[in-house]
Amino acid sequence: MKKLRVILCAFFALLLCVAFLPVGQSYVYADIDESVYLGGYPIGISIDVGGLLVESVTGVETEYGIAAVEGIRKGDIIKRIDGKAVSDVDDITEMITTDEAVKIDVSRGGVDMSFEVKPIIEEFSQKPRLGIKIKDTIYGVGTVTFVRENGSFTALGHEISNGGDKIPFAGGHIHACKVVGIKRGEKGEAGALLASLTPDKVYGTVVCNNCFGIAGKYTGDFDKGEKVAVAKRDEVHSGAAKIKTSVNGSSEYYDVEIIKASHQSSRKEKGLVIRVTDKRLLNLTGGVVRGMSGSPILQDGKLVGAVTHVFLNDFTKGYGVYAEFMN
Repeated sequence: MKKLRVILCAFFALLLCVAFLPVGQSYVYADIDESVYLGGYPIGISIDVGGLLVESVTGVETEYGIAAVEGIRKGDIIKRIDGKAVSDVDDITEMITTDEAVKIDVSRGGVDMSFEVKPIIEEFSQKPRLGIKIKDTIYGVGTVTFVRENGSFTALGHEISNGGDKIPFAGGHIHACKVVGIKRGEKGEAGALLASLTPDKVYGTVVCNNCFGIAGKYTGDFDKGEKVAVAKRDEVHSGAAKIKTSVNGSSEYYDVEIIKASHQSSRKEKGLVIRVTDKRLLNLTGGVVRGMSGSPILQDGKLVGAVTHVFLNDFTKGYGVYAEFMN
């Protein structure tokens, strides 16, 4: 595995978020009676999908053209081949050595199923192939919203997905990360932060991935910066606010305006709408960009929420989730 990966934060597609919790896990709302350490700095994230994720079906090059192995679909999670568990991309080549049919166990849309597939001999290598592109780990970058005294943290403010597709969640880790550049938005496509992630430097675990963000535990040192109270959602109002984010090598405060604070009687997404007013941030990014997800929003000296989504028709605007609803 490479020690350094450069990731375009567009990976975290800002599309529909579907609530998802791993078996045995439960979410806990932010305690409005406690103070938390403010985030605003990036972390690298790796998510284990609990098998091998079929990222795409490419087909196999044969002397007669491209041929597809029947049965396997994009989005499948391959769990076992002929009864043997798979967890690494190299397992495929080790287990499939002939073009004889093999039994594959997959998870498809949360449903477990089994079927036989017949590998196809590739013309160039003369080796059996399934004609699929797979990965065992999803990598990305996000922004920490807050950390508690005991090291438990929350980040992102939305679910991690794979190009908009929901992914199974079997745990994960957080890693060293540094923002190295900015891709400004273009018509119909939001901008993004470019960041370097170091998989070998593991700083903690991820135990929850749902549409209000990821949550986990720092196992090493974490940034014990400013400590602030978490606001109740009925304390939040339209008007001046700030976000804390890292887009230029260091975590800084930038001026924004909360232009809508929705009344939400139950735990929901997109309760806030913000507009970036700070000229420094507008000059750097053009407004909200992907990778800023999780950046804490502050008003009247309290943590009120986190940036989650960008408006594709106006990059100066974005959605936020109430801090009270975060894990």
